[in-house]
Amino acid sequence: MTTAAHPIPRALTAYLRRATWGLPEARRQELWDELEEHVLTRADHLMLTGLTPTQATAQAIRELGPPARVTLGMAKVYTMPKLILAAATLALGISAGLYALAGGSGTDTTLTVVRQAPVKPSCVRGTKPSGDNVTIVSEKAGITCYTFNDSEVNKGVFLRGTDVTRALDAQGVTLSRDGRSLALGGTSVNARFTRDGAAFFDASSVVDLLAQTRSVRFSGYTSPRVQVGDATLLLNAGPEDIGAAFYNSSNSVFLSALVGQPVWGSYSVGTKTGPEHLISTGLKAGEAVMLVTSGGGTNFMVDTGKVDAQGRLSVHSQDRQLRFVSSLDQLGPYLSGGRRSALLVRITNLPLKNLKSGVFVPAQATSDAR
Repeated sequence: MTTAAHPIPRALTAYLRRATWGLPEARRQELWDELEEHVLTRADHLMLTGLTPTQATAQAIRELGPPARVTLGMAKVYTMPKLILAAATLALGISAGLYALAGGSGTDTTLTVVRQAPVKPSCVRGTKPSGDNVTIVSEKAGITCYTFNDSEVNKGVFLRGTDVTRALDAQGVTLSRDGRSLALGGTSVNARFTRDGAAFFDASSVVDLLAQTRSVRFSGYTSPRVQVGDATLLLNAGPEDIGAAFYNSSNSVFLSALVGQPVWGSYSVGTKTGPEHLISTGLKAGEAVMLVTSGGGTNFMVDTGKVDAQGRLSVHSQDRQLRFVSSLDQLGPYLSGGRRSALLVRITNLPLKNLKSGVFVPAQATSDAR
């Protein structure tokens, strides 16, 4: 029996229809009820961790696995005759389109994130490099090759090219024959590195590619989600918080949407050693917000942060004293009364093309770094 207190989400109904497709009627209803009760109970538990009802239901469905796997598994359990099993298998192909049209969660894809690119060794002739942060890779004929033991070197947010195209094939994203570039609408981006024969791309370059021709929306912070048309990509680095790394590396996308023209490479990111500002925003917890200041023209300094449970935002700037403004044209390279004009922009849970609607001025007109 299902939990009566729950309205049944459309995505769950679509999943159950697909998962029970082709089974005998009595078995179909029995499996439907069992799966429905399991998902709703699991969603209740997930909501206790802070997920919304929609997020919790989607997560519970994902944990069950593809509906086709459930159908064929049940077909074997019920020892259906071969003819019926073949019909059930054929029905899966027919129902796939219906499942998608019904708003199923099959297009919500988790992409495993790689955080470290391979470090290429440097080679010198003559004096052998030394120090606690140096690892000697090889020594031959007077040539020493070495790497630096710096955990931040070549660190980023990287995605496997085949994972991206598998998730976004319906959006027109293709991988080149040699696997070293992704293409969409006549534009392409190159792989950052290859490992074990697979090409990996900066997540920011993938976002750049998508944003040029597709409707894109972002949500989440610790594990960001990128919605592209009807597909949603969940960037998963396990328990690691990759919000700052992902959003800051993708800031050319947000700045371009904000300015209304391409902004490439004419910005810098606030370092975590710079002055920290703690700002009361009034926004919901988990929203990602970008702080923007101007050095003149299209020269910007940006940093992104997450709104905490108290509605506060922690971001860094090159300036200790800020004054918040309400539009991009109010930014400027000069201080006024010792303060730098700054813009706050919510960059999650709204279409990228409408990013200007995310600009807000907090209740506090100014901020002094902690």
